[in-house]
Amino acid sequence: MAELEVVTGDIDVIGEIAEETDDGRRSKRPLILLLLLLLLLCGITSIVDTWVSYKPDVARFVARNVECLQCHTELIPDMSQPSVHNPFLTKECTVCHTPHGKEVERTIFAGGSKTWGRVRTLVEWLPLKWIISLYDSVAGVKRSDEGGEIVSTETRQVKDVESNLVLPETELCWVCHGNLGPQAVMPYPHNPFERGFCTNCHDPHSSDFRTLLVQDERDLCVTCHPMGPQLSRAQVHPPAGQRWCTNCHDPHASNWRGILVSNQKDLCFTCHPSVAPLSLKAVQHNPFAYDNCTGCHEPHGSDYQPLLITYQPDLCYFCHGGIRYDFLKASHHPVGSQFLNCTGCHNPHATDYSALLVARDNQLCFTCHAYPVQATYDGSSHWRERLLCVECHTPHGSNFAPILRDTNPDLCLRCHSRYEGNNKHPVRPVYYDVNAATGLTCSSTCHDPHGTTKNYMLRNYRFPKDGNCVICHAATKGGKVGVNY
Repeated sequence: MAELEVVTGDIDVIGEIAEETDDGRRSKRPLILLLLLLLLLCGITSIVDTWVSYKPDVARFVARNVECLQCHTELIPDMSQPSVHNPFLTKECTVCHTPHGKEVERTIFAGGSKTWGRVRTLVEWLPLKWIISLYDSVAGVKRSDEGGEIVSTETRQVKDVESNLVLPETELCWVCHGNLGPQAVMPYPHNPFERGFCTNCHDPHSSDFRTLLVQDERDLCVTCHPMGPQLSRAQVHPPAGQRWCTNCHDPHASNWRGILVSNQKDLCFTCHPSVAPLSLKAVQHNPFAYDNCTGCHEPHGSDYQPLLITYQPDLCYFCHGGIRYDFLKASHHPVGSQFLNCTGCHNPHATDYSALLVARDNQLCFTCHAYPVQATYDGSSHWRERLLCVECHTPHGSNFAPILRDTNPDLCLRCHSRYEGNNKHPVRPVYYDVNAATGLTCSSTCHDPHGTTKNYMLRNYRFPKDGNCVICHAATKGGKVGVNY
């Protein structure tokens, strides 16, 4: 009986323990189910939030490439930048990069933050990847972004431990950007473009700047082309001052020197339309006619207005060196002073008049010599004979004042030699003009070559009155030079 009671007691204890265990399991089942439900809810929420937070194509890309992006998490925010490279956004990473492949041995030292970032990326994107993979497997196809055409997929195992580009950088970009091929054979290529270093200027993934530039174009060009000295000059060309380099230069290649976007004339005319009509003028300056604006003008900045490469008249002397010596003669126009420069008489681009003059014949001279020369010359005997100023005066410089082509009276006698036989009055500088106190010439006292209100262009009295004669030959006491009446 004692043994039976003991056995019975043991059975009761075991039964109680079993009942307690079943009760514990029953009490934990709702908690486990609740946890599973919460985990499922979190997963669904994570998937929905990821799909909503990112554009569908971005979400699909990250999900497909989660193996890459769990280490390269810094690239995920790049897909929301204003400018995103199409292969980076809509294709696979392995379009441009080789996969890492099977690694024999690798030791990784990673901090806690980096490890947590990788785990977080996997937790966030793996559920979405499974759903997308399931969808693609059910559909049986994968559609590209170019018109929805069917493309085949292939998975390859490679031996490389490190990921590399599928082609050298100098060749890879051409796979998609073959339309730039014609520029590769242009005579004036940009150095990075010619050598295939596209990533010197463009980010291969995404950028905050247009055309995937690694910097704002206003800052990018000056990293290789220091413009500081030119932009610190007295006058700066507005496109250069604002650093809009691509307004004038093609960043890849060009058919025109300086990788310009067009020939110089047409390019300059886009901002200087008032100069364009001059290309139809009869007489054109050689640099202007033959597309060499920078032969005279600095394209970026200059200390000499208007953006000249040096000051006048030295700029003109580069091509017209012989004229320099005319302005070194005893009598010359004040070219190079604050009063006059070459462009005061000549248009630097084009005109309708010979020698690029800004006005026709005597009208050019009258722009400065309107009074008193024009006032008396118009209507004079010289004017009636259509005598031009340049027939007596040289326009640049002379050894005979006032910039005459010859000495006086030899210059006058070229046309008036028929009077020399009848007029025996001595007219040479070797004779002395007592009135003018200088050498006796045609114009020292008697005649004004620019005209007067008297006949024969006499300065003082009309002929045949004796007033002109008695200026020097008056009847006076003493031994005055001349004849005394």
